[in-house]
Amino acid sequence: MITTKENMCEVAVSMFKELGFEQVSINMICNQLKVTRGSFYHHFTSKNELLLFWFSTQVTNISLDLSLISPKQILKKHTLDYAAILHQVGHDFMYHILMADFELDGEHFHTYLNAEGQSIDLIRKAIERKEIHSTEPAKKLFDAYTAAMIGAIVMWKFDNGQFDIVSKIESIFDTIFN
Repeated sequence: MITTKENMCEVAVSMFKELGFEQVSINMICNQLKVTRGSFYHHFTSKNELLLFWFSTQVTNISLDLSLISPKQILKKHTLDYAAILHQVGHDFMYHILMADFELDGEHFHTYLNAEGQSIDLIRKAIERKEIHSTEPAKKLFDAYTAAMIGAIVMWKFDNGQFDIVSKIESIFDTIFN
């Protein structure tokens, strides 16, 4: 049987959900797939890389809806689409995804959307159009927003998913980009 990256992810994520991320080893994944560790390492360097690859497949369909008239509306729709995926993925997985990302390369999860530059441009345009009432540069607002989102995900994990992450992210958006 040929094992693809996607197939490995499907099996591993199923195991993570059932047993917990920390409890699943690479050997366990390989045994379940009936493949060698070499086959696993052909596709991934670690469980963290596998988890990040899986998450990237979850967010690939999110794009900036440039058909909307307002730069702020485009950015907010993008944010809420992303927040909906965070909600689907769940607090435990999102925390592990965040930690895996920090451990592997120090980047933040927003990178998966490949939209940082576009987001900063939209913030700048919204400031110019007076949709966002701030004297701070667009990059600084984007960084504050990203830090607040990361904080919300960490809080969500430690509160055991007890609050609505979509509402929390919308509130953060409305506060930073008012």
